[in-house]
Parts: sequence; structure tokens; C-alpha cells
Amino acid sequence: MDAATIESDGEDRRAEVKPAFDIEKSRDYSRLGSIIDSMSKDEILKKIREAGVVGLGGAAFPTHVKLNPPPEKPIDTVILNGCECEPFITSDHRVMLEYGKQVLAGLYIIRRLLDPSNTYIAIEDNKKDAISFMKDLVTEMGFKDMCQIVSLPSRYPMGAEKTLIKTVVNRAVPMGGLPMDVGVVVNNVTTSKAIYDAVIEENPLISKVITISGEYQEMKNILVRIGAPISLLVELCGIKREKANKVIVGGPMMGNLLVDPDFPVTKGANCILAVDSRIPDEQNCINCGSCVRICPMNLEPLVYVRNVKAGKSEGLEDFYISNCIECGSCAYVCPANIPIVGYIKAGKAMLAREAKAK
Repeated sequence: MDAATIESDGEDRRAEVKPAFDIEKSRDYSRLGSIIDSMSKDEILKKIREAGVVGLGGAAFPTHVKLNPPPEKPIDTVILNGCECEPFITSDHRVMLEYGKQVLAGLYIIRRLLDPSNTYIAIEDNKKDAISFMKDLVTEMGFKDMCQIVSLPSRYPMGAEKTLIKTVVNRAVPMGGLPMDVGVVVNNVTTSKAIYDAVIEENPLISKVITISGEYQEMKNILVRIGAPISLLVELCGIKREKANKVIVGGPMMGNLLVDPDFPVTKGANCILAVDSRIPDEQNCINCGSCVRICPMNLEPLVYVRNVKAGKSEGLEDFYISNCIECGSCAYVCPANIPIVGYIKAGKAMLAREAKAK
């Protein structure tokens, strides 16, 4: 496989560009709207693609693809997701407070592409300052007729696309389907800010806000360059090594163990969490049903564990394992300490291998 090696000259110089609008200095937001309206949809999508913008809520799906649905999938609703994807993470909260104007301008661009009938900004009710701030900005920028801010319960996994859609517009994404199948597109607030940066300021996606949380001397949100070694962030905030024996990239429910401290910050990373992972050993399932009751997708996680342990793939598809969002709620409440998400990932891999072999 061919590859190219890019080496920095260490001078940190960027190409000279002239932003189409200075959102920090100008309050002429009607002119901003006119600039966006004057651009063709193809031009906007090209700018988003070439800037490397992806979903920054964690999925990292190419944004130019999401914002260009096929004609047979008309979109009538856009939801801007200001709900954090997991506990401990506060990066989206800070982005709304620090870059609220850019977030709303990015939403205007999203609406320009999709022309939805309804637009919502969803923010959890424990972020009262963000709700108040964004409401004031919507009024200041003249966007009151453009969108509606909705306050949602701070309950995990509220930030998950399918949970958010069901909560906000009471639509259920079909098994194995996508939000566009029910006429909805969901974008993260940080992604919206990146869309503004790409389209108006000609800035590529080279940095993002990362939450540093858990067992550190200082917990904070940091604007980090994509590709920076995670070890630098850990050292900067002072990890409490006597309390933390594991570093997770992501949140406590869906994050991945950091094996190499020099692993780089990626576009999908939003948190570097230091935790104590000393937990009891896995026990046998006691059929309590806790995992079934807690599942936000109304699935039966215990069935997946049994089938994976028995090597039976046929029982996985029958119980819609592909619809699992791997939120980790089932494993969190399991009194037998069964790593259910691990078994689910193994089950999905089992099905993928069988499909490839056919």
C-alpha cells in the first residue's frame, strides 16, 4: 500500500486566507446570512470535504456525506446536538460557551444545505449557562425564526443519535437504519463550529477541544492540535498516578484503553480520562434482567453474551445485535461484572466474518 510521509518544518505557518466574514468583530449577521446564501450547495460541500470535517461527537463520519443525503431521503428536521456523549465530558459545553456564534453560523450553513422545516438545538438541563447563553445569541444574531432550543434531561445516553431523535421528535430509527430514514439529520455542536470554520474562514479541521478529566491535578478543557501525543496532555494536567492505573480515550462507558501513551489525538477523541480500573472479577449471569431494563434501544444484552460464549451467531441477528449502540449501560448496571459490551463487539465481529466468508 502506497503512503506519503509529511514532516513538519517546525515553523507552524499557515497559508494566507481571507475569511469571508469576521464573526468576532462584525455584528452584521444579516450580511453573514447573505454570504452563506450566495454560495451554491456544491461549493459548501466541497469546502467541508476539503477541510476534513467529520462528526466530532465521536463517530467521525464524513460530514459532507451526512449533509448530502440521497434525493429519496428528504430531511425535514435537523437536530444540533449539545448533549455530551458520556459522563465526565464537558468539551461540547465549553464549545457552546466559547464559540457560540460560530456554532449558530454553522447551523445556518447546515440549514442552507438541507432546508429543513424544523431545527432544534438540544442541550441537557444541567447546562443552564449554555442554554441561557445560546438563547441570547439566537436573539442577538436574528435566528429566532431559524431554530428552537430544547432542554433535555441530563440522562445517559441522551447524546446518542437515536435516543436524541426519539426524545426530541418522537421518531424511532428502524432496526439497522439511519436517522435520515426518519427524515432527521443530527450534528454535534462542535461539528457545527468546524463547518463554520471551513466554509467562512477557510480553516481546515486541525484542532479540537478535549476534556481532561478524572484523576488529575487539574481537570480542564484544552484546545488541542489533531495528532498531538496524548502523553503531553496527561503530563500537562498532572495525572495522580497513586490513584489512576488506567487512561481511557473517551468516556467511562464507551472509551478505549490507552495502550501507547504517545498515541495521537484523533478527530474522534473528545476526552482523556484517568481512572482506577480495579474492579471485581466477572461472575456468572444471575438472570436479574438489569441489562434489559436499562437498555435505551430495548434490546436483550444477556442473550448476546450467552450466544457469543456458546459460539452461536444465529441467535445474534435474531435479537438485533446490529442495533446496539454500545453505550455500556448494560455493563455498568450488571451485578455480575460481566463486560457485556466486549461480548457484543465480539458478536458483531463474528457476524462480520461470517458475512465476508459467504
